[in-house]
Amino acid sequence: MNQFADRFADMPVVLPAEANDSAANLLRRLLGEEITTVTGRRNRILDVQPPNVRVATDRSPGGQLVPIADLQAALTTLRAQGSVTIHPDDVGYRSAFIGAVLLTLPGVELRQGTPPIIAVRPPDALDTVEHDRESFSYEGDLDRPVTATQRGEQSRLRRLLFGSDTVAECALCGDTLPVRFLVAAHIKVRSLCTDEERRDLAHIAMPACQFGCDALYETGYISVDQDGKIVAAVSESNDLLATRLSNLAGRACLSFTEESRHYFAWHYLNRFRR
Repeated sequence: MNQFADRFADMPVVLPAEANDSAANLLRRLLGEEITTVTGRRNRILDVQPPNVRVATDRSPGGQLVPIADLQAALTTLRAQGSVTIHPDDVGYRSAFIGAVLLTLPGVELRQGTPPIIAVRPPDALDTVEHDRESFSYEGDLDRPVTATQRGEQSRLRRLLFGSDTVAECALCGDTLPVRFLVAAHIKVRSLCTDEERRDLAHIAMPACQFGCDALYETGYISVDQDGKIVAAVSESNDLLATRLSNLAGRACLSFTEESRHYFAWHYLNRFRR
């Protein structure tokens, strides 16, 4: 047990909900995103294929395999002790990457040291933040100039999907809606597509509504199997989410074709919370 574990001995450990998920599902939510280690190095998750996750770094842009079991063990330690030491002896040889993933969890903090430690903020600290929330204020500039990168193909992609129509069907739930409530959702995460795949406008995207389907697909709660049918993850509780997932499960995806099959297969293998 590390040197900070005693601080949690007499108090319940308040864990972020995401920490109770499996390591594989946590990694799937971070697919394509750039995460930063405690030393400032950039890591990017390229794919999640248990038992390994492929991680790209500046030195290895093509990615290297990291055992998912190492992250799962670190999560287990975080749950049990409320903190975990980021050192190869404690969490495996890719300790920096594991630390970077844990730092994406809400409700945790980095405690600098040699080696560094990631810990769940104690309940009293969380209570103080909540207590002071009403007094929060911001005195800086409300508007700042930024330089942003636009998706060059986005407008053409929407024209291809919707044309001049004012209403269209969501490919997932099948509801007919005004097109302003539909997005051109990439079947495979765009940031992980090759340039050739991004240019495959006819097959890389589908209409998805903003009333849940786009978010559920993006976060991997639903996917599409090899037969073109929607599959749904098991909800954490019997609530509105469970009802929504149940209603979608088994439906035919309206955008599933032979040409798009491999994009859906990528999502099922890498993103779906199965």
